[in-house]
Amino acid sequence: MTQPVDSSILHEIVRVIESRRKVPEKVVVKSREYVLTYLEDHQRRLEEALNRYDADRLNMLYGQLASKIKYQLLRRLPARAADALGLGSTKRPAAKAPAAKKPEKSTVKAKGAASKAKKPAAPKRKAAAKRPAVKGKKSAARKR
Repeated sequence: MTQPVDSSILHEIVRVIESRRKVPEKVVVKSREYVLTYLEDHQRRLEEALNRYDADRLNMLYGQLASKIKYQLLRRLPARAADALGLGSTKRPAAKAPAAKKPEKSTVKAKGAASKAKKPAAPKRKAAAKRPAVKGKKSAARKR
């Protein structure tokens, strides 16, 4: 059973063809690289349409692209695994010089720590006592 071609891969193929005027062998979509295989000489037909500047034929070939292409995720080896297999680059990073120690400023730190020390919290206030409600007696301000 074949998987349907992801539309983002198709869009990237068309974008590359339109911008570079060349049919790609690899595309990068969502930071993943895919190797492309064109079926039934579709790549040659796309290149001929590009060379002739035949927009109608090119659009027809774009429409057939989903059924005429296969793609495979290209897996990259991590740098450590490539080095272990001898496939990585032979360049080695230069040895770093030892970092110079910064002079200690203990007096400045002591002053800063003393000035930023937390002050003791103020005592919490007591909640105001509620007045007992008296029935039938309203204040003069409420009568208005």
